[in-house]
Amino acid sequence: MSDNKTKKENVATVATSESQKQQVKQTKNKANKEAASSAVSPALDKFLWFLAFALIILAIAGNFYYIRFIAIDEGSLAKLGRVVAVIVVILAGLGVTLLTNKGKKLLAFARESYIELRKVVWPTRQEAMQTTLIVFVAVVLVSIFLYLCDIVFLQLVRAITL
Repeated sequence: MSDNKTKKENVATVATSESQKQQVKQTKNKANKEAASSAVSPALDKFLWFLAFALIILAIAGNFYYIRFIAIDEGSLAKLGRVVAVIVVILAGLGVTLLTNKGKKLLAFARESYIELRKVVWPTRQEAMQTTLIVFVAVVLVSIFLYLCDIVFLQLVRAITL
């Protein structure tokens, strides 16, 4: 009875695993097709790069100019507004960067990485605790060994130099 139940569980696990693999393949193919079909022309790509760099330089230069020549005594609310404006302009520049061909490849890579991350079998709490304990013990032992080596070498150097 128990063997029959185990076989059924194994078949269900294999079926689930196969369906997950099929779903991952479909998602990967979809991401690759989207990345290939949405490439921008080289001229537009260069313009987007120029725009992205211009926005980032504008944010930095504008912040510098405001601090040097405009703000004499900046209150906390004015400072918050300036910081928010700089962050928004920099994020806009980074957003424009994602519209370039390289940016689209980066987004496709991020999607594929997320798909691969879903495949990872994470350790159980007990496995994680055991591994952490092993690493902690190893670090303590190595640190004690290095401390003892330091003491021995210190005594040797003192004996030679005195």
